[in-house]
Amino acid sequence: MSDYISTLQKAREAGKISGTVFDNVSRWLSEALYKEFVPTIVTMIESADWEALTDAFYQVIPFGTGGRRGPVGVGTNRMNAATIAESAQGVANKLRRETGTSRRPRVAVAYDTRLTSAEFTGIVAEVLAANDIEVCLFDGPRPTPQLSFTIIDRSCDAGIVISASHNPPEDNGFKCYWSDGGQVVPPLDGELIAEVEAVREVKRISLPEAEGRGLITRLRPQDDEHYHEALLDHSLSTVRDLRIVYSPIHGTGIRSVYPLLLKAGFKDVRLVENQKDPDGNFPNVKDHKPNPEITSGFDEALKLARAVKADVVMVSDPDADRLSVALPPRQGRESDWVILSGNRTSALLMHFIAGKMKNAGTLLPTHKVYTTAVSSPLMPKIARSFGLEVCDELLVGFKWIADRIRQLFDPNEFLYGSEESIGYMKGAQTRDKDAAVAALLFSELAAEARRDGRHVLDILDEIYREYGYYHDHGISLFFEGASGAERMARMMDELRRNPPASFGGHPVVEITDRKTNEIRTLSGELVRKVNDPYFSNVLIFRFDPQGDAWVAVRPSGTEPKIKFYFSLYAPPGGNLEADKQRLAAECEAIIADLRARVESVE
Repeated sequence: MSDYISTLQKAREAGKISGTVFDNVSRWLSEALYKEFVPTIVTMIESADWEALTDAFYQVIPFGTGGRRGPVGVGTNRMNAATIAESAQGVANKLRRETGTSRRPRVAVAYDTRLTSAEFTGIVAEVLAANDIEVCLFDGPRPTPQLSFTIIDRSCDAGIVISASHNPPEDNGFKCYWSDGGQVVPPLDGELIAEVEAVREVKRISLPEAEGRGLITRLRPQDDEHYHEALLDHSLSTVRDLRIVYSPIHGTGIRSVYPLLLKAGFKDVRLVENQKDPDGNFPNVKDHKPNPEITSGFDEALKLARAVKADVVMVSDPDADRLSVALPPRQGRESDWVILSGNRTSALLMHFIAGKMKNAGTLLPTHKVYTTAVSSPLMPKIARSFGLEVCDELLVGFKWIADRIRQLFDPNEFLYGSEESIGYMKGAQTRDKDAAVAALLFSELAAEARRDGRHVLDILDEIYREYGYYHDHGISLFFEGASGAERMARMMDELRRNPPASFGGHPVVEITDRKTNEIRTLSGELVRKVNDPYFSNVLIFRFDPQGDAWVAVRPSGTEPKIKFYFSLYAPPGGNLEADKQRLAAECEAIIADLRARVESVE
């Protein structure tokens, strides 16, 4: 290997690779843990493919908003047998430090339908078992929120799910949860990364040996039933006359959303047949992108919905934690089916939950509602109008909502949480967003609307007339590889150094910087500190002090993209249809202005 390391050193001296890349590649060439990857690395060195080598080794995949996630392949910046084994060993080391020899820790392990998920799950189980940790294993793919439920239900010390959520087929991920059922947050995530980076030896035994030593517990059908029963407890209506079209887009929703709707008593649930079977290639999804936030994710479901005259369409992502909803057009109003944004779905669910519980006398002023700083202000405004306690300054990712629940004296005080990226959660039985409970509640909302001769979109308009109209929108710009990450960093630096005075003609009055958790005027005067102990690379440019209209900018923690969020507001009392058209046009002008600003940064 010395010749190849010498070649790497020359490439480093010539500026073709960085010192970090040199260190990471040298380690993988030298240590036994990575020997299976050496031939591929050697090929890249011999062909002087420094760009590919840099992309694969310029960083160690960090824990982002959803853990570690990225393309499967060779390198520290890839998901592979080595990075999965290191991740599992790091978790095992952390658990062993916490529990010592006093008892045997227990970890639940789940996986989704991706091509390498079963293989990676086996590696995780073998590593944990070799460290004398009991592993609770499912007999096949399961939704991510069910893992969260199982951690609590089985009194586990931690949980791991192998999943890349809605990413393309070539990706996979390692997501870690702790004993409260929520994803890890600071300082624990940093401690786990330190444990992972310190790993130089991975313990591993075969699954048969682990089972023989009583270190593997196979979860039973009763565990699925227990999860479904916990979700059914959140039912708020008995009305069931509704025609539903549902697609799991080849994912795990077939084990949660679909059976839950049937158990709840919805008899007319039509599955999209060519997308119902688990398949990590996602063959019957346009461009093989299993993301219900993308309009094309609805193509097959909407074909069926038009044919059967469905009342509602619902699509979940591969690990069934997100849910996207579409509604049929109103006669003479819309020309085609309307796909709701996450913000609109969340507002409808909040209004439905609070209204039903208030009428039943079960809504309490101690109930808590949580959402993120880049989600629409509409949902929290609705919650406050019902007298509920709201926190709407959380960072992106349900782990921050779970962290707030963990801090409650009684977790049952938590009522509802959501984020704009089609994630919703009612109740504390799981500590992550859950497509199944969201599908149940939205189906009940739609069934009651149908019974009453109303359209769900009319209910949404009634909400706008009471609380004001919010135009919410989001776009993403993708920047691949190390050079892309560097460019996104320069974009954020430029926006901090030279904050725009306006976007599309809208003057900026305040800037929230979540790196410092400070809200300042454009001139730099401190307005207040954000009431949140956590920090992130997020900028919010507010057009009014009330926080109803703004632009937010955030590099993704799990994908090579920078995300832009928009909220514009028209107060109640105006012409709703005119407000919709006006704010849509204003939003397009803001988007054009923002694109020009960030794309000018080389």
